[in-house]
Amino acid sequence: MNVVCIGSGQLANQLMPALESSGCKIVQIYNRSEETARVLGSKLNSTPFTTLISEVRSDADIYFFTLSDDAIPLVADQLYPIIHKKAIGVHCSGGLTLDALPFSKRAGFYPLQSFSDNHEVSWKYIPIIITTEDENIWDTLDNIASKISTVVYRMTDSQKAILHVAAVFANNFSNHMLVLAERICKENNLPYEILKPLVMETFSKAIISGPSESQTGPAVRGDVQTIEKHLQTLKEYPELLKIYRLITESIKSGSQ
Repeated sequence: MNVVCIGSGQLANQLMPALESSGCKIVQIYNRSEETARVLGSKLNSTPFTTLISEVRSDADIYFFTLSDDAIPLVADQLYPIIHKKAIGVHCSGGLTLDALPFSKRAGFYPLQSFSDNHEVSWKYIPIIITTEDENIWDTLDNIASKISTVVYRMTDSQKAILHVAAVFANNFSNHMLVLAERICKENNLPYEILKPLVMETFSKAIISGPSESQTGPAVRGDVQTIEKHLQTLKEYPELLKIYRLITESIKSGSQ
């Protein structure tokens, strides 16, 4: 399959090499930034790039949109008139529905993973969520996805929307808790590194035994005095005090 990549951010920089290894041919990259497009092109088989919508090839089999959620519908609307009608438009968003693309042949191809510039992922166990109303498109994308991952699901847009919310809690929110913990340590001249074994054990137990079975701490134990001490300590951090109260109540209600 000949693929045009629309966007050259963190996801594209890891997905496109994986697709190339699966047998897809990445024939062109489009991105507004020439520098990031060139970097992605260098990771592939010398794939050419363009920064102009008008120069995007019209003859590819699949157009992968790896842009931000806000940008995908806007760029797709600009590209659709110049792309041949047999092409498949595919977005990689966890939050958008199929309606974000004007293509008659369209799908979602959502890798359920967090992508960062400084960390290469292993695709073998990354869940890939495919959404489409077309059985032929499902077969095509399932064939591609199965060559890079052993975990491929087909879902509806509504199922994926719920999953995406769960993913935000599991990934973005949990990481933000670590950001806040790091801030507390730094502002009080404490080494954040001292928390790393605890963090590793927490997530290891949550994965192996399940998060509900692994919950510990003063809230689940009902240690009222300890919670009050924490609230006193956090008086200098009003925004953290609100978060502490909210999460403590959530843990207490979940343990009853």
